Amino acid sequence: MFRRGFMDQEAVSVFTRRITNGNKSQIIAVLFDMIQVDLDDALDGLRNHEQEEYMEALRHANEVLEHLQNALDFKYDISKDLYSLYDYCKRSIAKAMYSGREEGINEARQVIDPLAEAFREVAENDDSAPLMENTQKIAAGLTYGKSDINESVDTDNSRGFLA
Repeated sequence: MFRRGFMDQEAVSVFTRRITNGNKSQIIAVLFDMIQVDLDDALDGLRNHEQEEYMEALRHANEVLEHLQNALDFKYDISKDLYSLYDYCKRSIAKAMYSGREEGINEARQVIDPLAEAFREVAENDDSAPLMENTQKIAAGLTYGKSDINESVDTDNSRGFLA
């Protein structure tokens, strides 16, 4: 999805845009994409002996998993199963943090990757409205710069709260 290495500003911008324009299912899919990038970044940090990047990527993956756990609606039976899976992933990430080895990351990936694929499939079939209203509109790909796509941002002054 993004170039390998610690989640850069470009990745953050893309994730932010996807979240602000996404419906519930799409936002969950974005969160899983973020975890996958974080775990890739952690592996890169470990292999390149960049301890700070390694730990930061694992901490961020853990925060996203915590967010997913807190967002579960326990009136649905599947929430209990998802909670257990997220908890397992958090424990695997903690194992990676304290051991400094790939094993915990690989264990988390064995759970995260199939869940991410399942949630992406759900998001593709979910045609509900975006969760956030009155967000900036961005048109990308209409014009091209020398090295990348130019984006146009609608700076509608009526965004936000009206008093």
